Amino acid sequence: MTPSPITELAPAKVNLTLRVGAARPDGYHPLDSLVVFADWGDTVEVRPGPGLLLTMSGEASRALPPDGNNLVLQAARALQVAAGIDEGAMIRLDKQIPVEAGLGGGSADAAATLRALNRLWGLDWTLDRLAEIGLRLGADVPACLYARPLRMRGIGEWIDILPAFDAFDAVLLNPGVAVPTGPIFKAFDAADPAPLAEADPMGEDRLAWLRGERNDLEAPAVAHHPEIAGTLDWLRGQTGVALARMSGSGASCFALCADRASAERVADAYDGFARAVCLTGAVR
Repeated sequence: MTPSPITELAPAKVNLTLRVGAARPDGYHPLDSLVVFADWGDTVEVRPGPGLLLTMSGEASRALPPDGNNLVLQAARALQVAAGIDEGAMIRLDKQIPVEAGLGGGSADAAATLRALNRLWGLDWTLDRLAEIGLRLGADVPACLYARPLRMRGIGEWIDILPAFDAFDAVLLNPGVAVPTGPIFKAFDAADPAPLAEADPMGEDRLAWLRGERNDLEAPAVAHHPEIAGTLDWLRGQTGVALARMSGSGASCFALCADRASAERVADAYDGFARAVCLTGAVR
């Protein structure tokens, strides 16, 4: 009898705010970001297997490498090495988050793989311990392991969980352009950015605080991909939208809406990729 798979959601990551400072001597950029997660994303399933085998489904999976460069396989191998085991797994990734979209899809997939294999292999490691492995895979992986509202600083390794952060009804839009992170940071660096100035503490009025914040990568991303500006302008003109901003390094944008009905109405009206979501945290 084939055992039931262990399933983990890899929720889309949304940077509600993103302050970025000038690059450090090692090339990494310090940041300060308020991060939340959608109740929608990719799915990772794992079963026992003699080796590591990855299969993929979903339209977005066509843009992913099937070989060892895939972050899912990298995460699985990194956990094998860290745990000193040679256990295998059959891994299936259902890919719904667009690739190179500013929604942390690859990092979310790697994090979900670590959580799933931690259960499959009976390691019983804490998320903190898994995060040490995740940071070697990518700066966003530790945050995606927790998948709860959090403030991310350093290069992604300093994480403060925000336990009392209520949900936002929102819509996620993508203008249909892939935006690799590297060129956006290169353009950001070319503008001679200042050292990182961290955000002030968030007060009781979260929306007012968010409106006073920004995404420092939005301007260089828009300069390279004017479709992002068009998407933001369209969002800001919709009824029920309280705040619209780009997420991560783009091209996806989010809008915080008055309620679920408003989010669904905006998503239905957009001529392109759109999802009405709840933004808070999907993994408990």
